[in-house]
Amino acid sequence: MESCHLPGEIINLAHLDPSRKICLGNGIEKRGDMFVTCQPGLLRCDDNKTWVSVHSKRYIPFKGDRVIGIVTNKLGDFFKVDIGYSDLALINFLSFEGATKRNRPNLKTGDIIYAQVSEASPHLEPELTCIDSVSRAKGLGILTEGLMFKTPLHLARRMLSPKNKLMELLGEEFKFEITVGLNGRSWLKSGKPLDTMTLRRIILASEYVLEESIPKFVEEEIQKSKKKTAKSIYFNSCT
Repeated sequence: MESCHLPGEIINLAHLDPSRKICLGNGIEKRGDMFVTCQPGLLRCDDNKTWVSVHSKRYIPFKGDRVIGIVTNKLGDFFKVDIGYSDLALINFLSFEGATKRNRPNLKTGDIIYAQVSEASPHLEPELTCIDSVSRAKGLGILTEGLMFKTPLHLARRMLSPKNKLMELLGEEFKFEITVGLNGRSWLKSGKPLDTMTLRRIILASEYVLEESIPKFVEEEIQKSKKKTAKSIYFNSCT
C-alpha cells in the first residue's frame, strides 16, 4: 500500500490489525486519537508497521532512531554530539554500557558513536543513549577505525530494510562490517582499504537502482572492480 501525503494530513490505519501492536515510523505522529503525517512523502506499510518514505536532505530526529554521531565536546556530565541536525545532541556519560561515576567512557572530540535517540523535541536538544532498558549496549557504542561516509536519507532507510538484498550480496564477495544510521551516515570497515572504497562506491551508486535489479547491478559493479584491480596490478608490474 502506497499513497502520497502532505504534512498535517490525517491517515487511516484501519487496514492494520488492531489486535497487534502498531509500529509508527518516520514521518508519522499521534495527536490524540488521530495519526497525522508530519513530513511529505509516500505512506508505506509492511505487516503492522507504517511510515512515510521521505526524500529529504535534512535529518529530523525521532525517538527510537538509531544514528551515527561525532563527538564535538564535553559539557559537565554530558558529551555534545553532531548527528546532522540543526542542534547538537546530548549524551550522558552514564548512557554507555559499564559506565559508572568512577568508570567513565573514554570519549574524545572526533570519536564516532552509534547511538539511539532517547528524547526528541522541536524545542529541546535531542538526547541520545548507547544502552537499552537493561543497560546493555547491543551493538551501540563507540565505532573504532573504519570509514564514515554520508548517504541520502532514503538510501539509508532502504539499506536497513529487510527486503533489501544489497548487503547480503556484497557480503558474498567481501568481508566487512557496516553500521547504517537513519541520519544518513554509514560506518564501514573491511580488511583492505581498496575493498572499503569499492563498497562505498557500490553503495552510493545503488541509490536509484530498482530492488529487482540489485543482483545484476552488484554483479556488474564487482566485475568492474576486479577489472580495475587487475589493470592496476598489471600497470604496477610493468613500471
